Order: sequence, then C-alpha cells, then structure tokens
Amino acid sequence: MPLLLGIDIGGTKIAGGVMDAETGRLLLQDRAPTLALEGGPAVLQRALGLARTLLDAAATQGLPTPAAIGVGAGGQIDSKAGVVVFATDVLPGWTGTPLRAAFEEAFSLPTAVDNDVNALAIGESRFGAGQDFSNLLYLGLGTGVGGAIIANGRLYHGVRGAGSELGHLVLVPDGLPCTCGGHGCLEQYVSGPALLRHFHAVGGDATLPDGVPLAAMARQDPESHAARAIGLTGGLLGLGLVTLANIFGPDRILIGGGLAALGDLLLEPARRVLRERALPGVRDCPVLPAALGPDASVIGAASLALSRAGTAE
Repeated sequence: MPLLLGIDIGGTKIAGGVMDAETGRLLLQDRAPTLALEGGPAVLQRALGLARTLLDAAATQGLPTPAAIGVGAGGQIDSKAGVVVFATDVLPGWTGTPLRAAFEEAFSLPTAVDNDVNALAIGESRFGAGQDFSNLLYLGLGTGVGGAIIANGRLYHGVRGAGSELGHLVLVPDGLPCTCGGHGCLEQYVSGPALLRHFHAVGGDATLPDGVPLAAMARQDPESHAARAIGLTGGLLGLGLVTLANIFGPDRILIGGGLAALGDLLLEPARRVLRERALPGVRDCPVLPAALGPDASVIGAASLALSRAGTAE
C-alpha cells in the first residue's frame, strides 16, 4: 500500500496526515498551531516538527515509510523551485521560504510544494468531485476567493506560480477596492465578507455577527433578507463563472471554502446566470460543491506528492 505524507500550512493551523495513495483515505492525522506572528522560520520548523511526528507515528504503527511528501501552503508558490514567492501579512516573514529544500533535507523524501488552493483542486480531481475529469476550475469561497485551474489533467501555474488568481478577475470596473490593490475583483463580491455586506445592503440586521445563520434563515423563508443576499451573491458568482467558463471550457466547476456549505442556495443562482449568459458549449457546465469536506486540505497536500512518488498528476 503506497503512502503519502501531506502537510497543509495555513494562517492559523498546520494540519498533516498520512494518506493511502490509492484510495485517498487518511490513516493518520495531526495538527499544530501556526503561531504565524513568530515569523516564517518558526512556522517552517513547526511544520517540519509535525511531519516528523506523523512519520514517527507511522513507523510505530508498522506502516511503510511514505513514498513522498506534499506541502500545500498559503501564498504565491513557485512549484518548480519549491519556494514561497510572495505571502501576505497573514504569514509574516513567509516570503522566500525554501519549502521543498527544507523538507527534502530533513527527511530525504521527494517533496512537492504548491499553493494551498491548488492542492485542494488536485485532491478533488483525484478523490473528490472532479474524479475522472481532466479540465476543472476550482474556486474556494471564504474570507477571500482562491482559484485553481486543472487543464488536461495538470495544474496550470503561469509564470512562477502567478496564474489561477481567479478571485482577482475584474467583475465590476471601478468597483470596490480590493486587497490586491485593484478595484472590482470577484473576491469583493462573492466572499464571506461580501455576503454579509450584501445582507446588510438589502436590509438585513446589521448586528448579525457572521454569515453562519444566513443559510438557516434563507431556508426558513425564501423571501427573507438572508435569501435575497445569498441569491445576489450567487448571481454575482455566476457572472464570474460565465467569463471563466467561456475562457477555459471546463468539464466541471467546483466550489469549495466556507460558502460552499450554502449549497444550492448559492449555486443555483450561479448556475442560472451561467445557463443564461455563457456560450452554448459551456452554459450547461456542472457547478458542484467540493466533496472532500474537512479533510480536504490534507488530502490535497498529500495528493500533490503523487507526481513525486512516480504517479503523474
């Protein structure tokens, strides 16, 4: 049974697991706090420590040594060099971190490194909602909007990992300012904060602390402010999907992240706009929620290692 080790490095936690490369089943899991404010070198050492803990646990249980390691991390990643090209202040001091070299030196195992959203997409393509399809778009809708493109079975990276920034597609010229320095990006209209802003704009209770109760409110009353806000967000998502589908012609579009839990409340308006406004060849492209659930980040990170273990992506 070939095994892979996956490590996901996020702004608040580092998660890891040992995965069966044939089934995608996690045999071992563990996590540690990122403690990002301690700086990039400290975060790297904490990630290496978690990897060592998992490898030791696997050996104790009589499991074979994983054939390779996959690391998914926040930031712009040069997957060929295995280096963090750029990271925001969510991970201060993370830019320039030589992830691949550090893991290969520590464990003498081949290591694949990529952006965390790319890892999620690869996991879904291997073991989730994108199985058996070669051309996929993945959007992770949360505090921001991350994106990934799989074309002809392989991740599309662009120059030094700068491709697939789907959340920064310009949806509204001269629209809301974005964290990227631009204006009108998709992220500003279909993220979690955007949903809450839409809720307030249509007359919803301004004291509502977050978007979690909105789904229940919308399901109870299809005419509620919550339902209107989710529908508005879904329609704007659909406009973004029209452009993306027309350009890439995917087999499927997968929606992950926290907002994916809204299900058809969010996705049906997006599908409707896609059907009405996209070109004929892609207007019926399935728009589906991601399928791997809370283990998605670790399964995705481990799935990155398939190529390093001798299995093509």
